[in-house]
Amino acid sequence: MKQSTAYSVIILSILILIITVFISLYRDAENRRYEGERFLFPDLSVATNENSLKILNQIAEINVANNQENFSIKRNEDIWYLPNLANYPVPLDKIKKLIVGVAQLETIEPKTKNPNLHGTLGLNNIDAENDSANFISLINVDNDSVANILVGKDSKFGKETRYVRKPNENQSWLVWRNFDVPKNEIDWLDESLFKIERWRTADIEIIHPRDEKVLIQRDSYAEQYFKIQNLNEDTLPMNPYVGNQIGSVLEQLGLVDIKYRSDITFSDQAVRVTYTTFDGLKISIVTELIDGFNWATFDITYDDSLRRELPKDGPINVGLPDMLSIDEVKEDALKLNMKLDKWAFSLKNIVHQRFNTKLKDITKKKDIDNKE
Repeated sequence: MKQSTAYSVIILSILILIITVFISLYRDAENRRYEGERFLFPDLSVATNENSLKILNQIAEINVANNQENFSIKRNEDIWYLPNLANYPVPLDKIKKLIVGVAQLETIEPKTKNPNLHGTLGLNNIDAENDSANFISLINVDNDSVANILVGKDSKFGKETRYVRKPNENQSWLVWRNFDVPKNEIDWLDESLFKIERWRTADIEIIHPRDEKVLIQRDSYAEQYFKIQNLNEDTLPMNPYVGNQIGSVLEQLGLVDIKYRSDITFSDQAVRVTYTTFDGLKISIVTELIDGFNWATFDITYDDSLRRELPKDGPINVGLPDMLSIDEVKEDALKLNMKLDKWAFSLKNIVHQRFNTKLKDITKKKDIDNKE
């Protein structure tokens, strides 16, 4: 036999062996899938199965618990909400991802059965002080638990996998990390309450009941800097960027707490802030420190008199999005009010500091020696 022919036979044999192993593994995986051993919740795992879809559609509550928190997210028809946060609605995509993620929780391999080693995987019971898990329970309309799982640490192989185990079972598992588990109620909401991009904002007015008004503006849609308007002759901005810090506040409104608006009463000492946009949106804010917490309410309207259309023969605003149409801004106002009009919000401290800015906080006196 020629050497080249021998090599061909060897290569062919190796290919046949690889194909045989692959087919064997595939059949084994399919068999395990059919028997339900590949999924922790086989009754829920087959998304096309009519019975499993019926079970999933009957879920009416998600209970989340750890050694510091214990709360529920509940459903009213198609709306999921947080009872402890004034029934504020939770984004539906987060709910869907969790429910489907638990239903499709796919095992990679079994890990330790030794309870003394659960802590190393972050799978101690939720009442443990150290290395405790996050508990997730899917509850149906009859108040029965459909699926319960303890979720531990991400694995050493990376954030694509993590450790889990079922409550009252010692067997732990390495599984695919296909859903997130926010530990706190507020973390189930979007990172920002809402977002108005800085490039849309034109004017900012801050009115204190017993102090000077703060008025900040951008001269045009393409202007890069917000400028303080009501300055005395001997007064300068603290720095060139101080207006931008206030102008960009509505891009990131981190949440801390939520109450019904009817539960918050503002006094005559409340600060009133108004943001207006070039496209005609008006954001009216009332904010005050009440019982040690800063609270704010938001009212959003479209005002045609505020809209400043760009000249058709004007320069092209390189890098800036096109101005929103009137219909788009009206729709924006409608959607925002649905998120805001029933509630009062406690936000990150830096946000309230910006809303409560006084003229003296952002200005300085001119240097007399350099004064002309």
